Amino acid sequence: MPAPHATPPPLGRRFGAHLSAVGLANLADGLVATAVPLIAISLTRSPALIGLLTAAVWVPWLVLGLPAGVLVDRWDRRRTMVVALSIRALLLGAAAVLALTGQLTIWWLVGLALTYGITEVFTDLAAQAQVPALVGRRASTLQRANARLLAVEQIAGGFIGPPLAGVLVAAGAAWALGVPGALVIGAAVTLLVGLGGRYVATRPEQTEVTTALGRVSEGMVILWRHPVLRPMLIGGGMWNFASAGFAAVIVLWLVGPGSAGGLSERTYSLVLVAMPVGAVIGSWLAGRVLARFTEMRVLVVCWGVNAVLNVVPLLWPGALGFALFLFLVAPLGVVGNVISGSIRPRMVPEHVLGKVGGAARVVGYGTMPIGAVVAGQAAERFGIEAVLCGVVVIMLLATALVAVQVPQRLVDEHELEPEERAAESQQPESGAGPAGKSAQVAG
Repeated sequence: MPAPHATPPPLGRRFGAHLSAVGLANLADGLVATAVPLIAISLTRSPALIGLLTAAVWVPWLVLGLPAGVLVDRWDRRRTMVVALSIRALLLGAAAVLALTGQLTIWWLVGLALTYGITEVFTDLAAQAQVPALVGRRASTLQRANARLLAVEQIAGGFIGPPLAGVLVAAGAAWALGVPGALVIGAAVTLLVGLGGRYVATRPEQTEVTTALGRVSEGMVILWRHPVLRPMLIGGGMWNFASAGFAAVIVLWLVGPGSAGGLSERTYSLVLVAMPVGAVIGSWLAGRVLARFTEMRVLVVCWGVNAVLNVVPLLWPGALGFALFLFLVAPLGVVGNVISGSIRPRMVPEHVLGKVGGAARVVGYGTMPIGAVVAGQAAERFGIEAVLCGVVVIMLLATALVAVQVPQRLVDEHELEPEERAAESQQPESGAGPAGKSAQVAG
């Protein structure tokens, strides 16, 4: 067992290249996520069309999450990311040209959101499945790698992206769409240069599912039959349902004349910066907390405290109260995501990580539009206060489910043995170095 103060081994050059590519791609995501709605409201004031634009982002996960997971497990994951990022760059470049020539419409933006979302499905699943091949499947190493990835994602997409997007939108829609396109090209080039060789999971012949339906459903079957992953999936789905409901009504609760918060749009946008600041702190704390306490105890505490903190905007709906809420829940969310993101690769053979990841996101992301619709209807009938209280109740129920059904003992019992990890190892080819000791989140 390593000494308490021993310096952990480096995660390696190849993980550094992966991290850099993820950072560039997430900076582009942050720019697009902020800029596209701002461009859209300059093209239309129709709530129905703006809602359609928002829904277009999540539809690819609902439709493609399962089959994309199958394909990611069969394809070279590095090549999958490069191709998807290259297509994304072409989409953004075409949209920038349309904006520059005055031909950009809300329907073009909806199409951009939909196709951008399709590339994101493949990129995210491949990137998540790639991590164990780069750093190994040891719990502490995966937690450290996921913490760094989350930190980069929050800094790039949540802290730098939104204010920079505001500057680019002011300069013109072509800039707001063209700059993220250039960043995506940089991410693809980083992967091409920094990750040599092929990264295709080895699939044991005796366990290979041969029918198309079997391949698509395999990830969901694995999740549903697993005593650790099934309650985690259900609890996560409940949590995302409640979170989407919160997001659907919180702007109405805080922003505009007559709202409880009375915030302006500009003040609300500035307050949002508190979340990535807290998230960066959480990514720094994750490894230190997990070195002292068992992961499931930390997860339950994070979820439970996070749930209770959702009453803060209800009781204190001003700018300071909302900023404090975001600052406190962000590190709890990051630590929870680090834990949940590191558990799955230790429970599941690497050759089905893509399928299982796709199935998990179909359930996790599939509950979000449902939660938003239900919250909107409930707020219309019973008031926003009732929805915010309901969010807390559902989150606490999800926490209790995981606390009761997934003790640390159960996680330890179902973790793959070192020999099984080695047998499932992904072997890079064509000049790539050894993958190390072989073998994610949110939302």
